[in-house]
Amino acid sequence: MLRYKREGKGETLVLVHGFLGAKEVFNRVMTDLTKKYDVIAVDLPGHGESKIERANYTVYDYAKEVANVLQKEDVSEATWLGHSLGGYIVLAALEQKIAPIKSAILAYSSDLADTEEQKEKRTKQQQEIPALGVETFVDQVIEAFFSEKASKEIIDQARSIAYQASEEGLVAALEAMKTRSNQHHLIEQTNCPILVIEGSQDKIVKPIKTSNSRIQKIKTNTAHLGMLEDPQSVVKAIHEFMAKTFVE
Repeated sequence: MLRYKREGKGETLVLVHGFLGAKEVFNRVMTDLTKKYDVIAVDLPGHGESKIERANYTVYDYAKEVANVLQKEDVSEATWLGHSLGGYIVLAALEQKIAPIKSAILAYSSDLADTEEQKEKRTKQQQEIPALGVETFVDQVIEAFFSEKASKEIIDQARSIAYQASEEGLVAALEAMKTRSNQHHLIEQTNCPILVIEGSQDKIVKPIKTSNSRIQKIKTNTAHLGMLEDPQSVVKAIHEFMAKTFVE
């Protein structure tokens, strides 16, 4: 079972972090979110406080792990927010109807599968992590998640969160990302209300492009970790989306 924390009252909002993340990556938005919502933030296997229990995971496996938490907490329906890898997990849950999802938020994520170039890069990182160790690997890549205006304090927060991961957890996450399906067809066809939060300076993922009217998009003046760089804008976007979704 994943480790997680649950705070607040209201509609249930599930927070799923990305690669190099943990539930603490949402700390700067958590206080505001728990004032309006019943928030459940999870640690994926091998990240934060969650142990890795198998050698390989797919995004569908991760989604089932999150669904197990909701079942334990007697949550029948929720909004799922996924950051980066977390967004891939949300789309996997939607595709296979792994849990009842009333609406979804994809934060700094993508609907596309990895390109061959991206797969090669992830394979190289899978080899580097055991050789370098988690902390050295994190130190080499973490600044790419931020814009030039991000403070050292914020970057160091992300660094300390990423340090919690195990080598096995990071290698497994890279494999899950590398083998994920292209979900563009789902984005084009879904009736589930989805908010896409993009970073104007995000160099990690490509923007989601769609003509589906059920998909709303908003952009923050941040890079890949907007929840840390500009929590106010992220919270505002979530509140406006949730208010509209639960009125409909």
